[in-house]
Amino acid sequence: MPGGSQISRGNELLDTILYLPSVAVPNVNANATATQTVTVPGVQVGDVISWNQIGTITGLSVDNVYVSAANTLSFYWSNTTGSNINGSANQAFLIELCRADIVPYTSLPAALE
Repeated sequence: MPGGSQISRGNELLDTILYLPSVAVPNVNANATATQTVTVPGVQVGDVISWNQIGTITGLSVDNVYVSAANTLSFYWSNTTGSNINGSANQAFLIELCRADIVPYTSLPAALE
């Protein structure tokens, strides 16, 4: 085959799994939300984050995880109970990080039809 070739992968440069064994759970008031930051070296603004919480706390869930600054993940916690939940137990998370090869992220392609 003449010329170079590259594996077809779209614009995805990196797709990897990270293990966070001990994310501290914040205190969250009844029927309220709380945002908490966690230092994770290497994450960059624009990375796409998916997560799997290993273990549960009744009534407390994570609604979103995103990169809020370089090396910083923000966890958006939600308490759906009528009682305050005190962050007494750390939780483990599996984090999937996808990174595009296009920088800056404002130049990502439009949706495909």
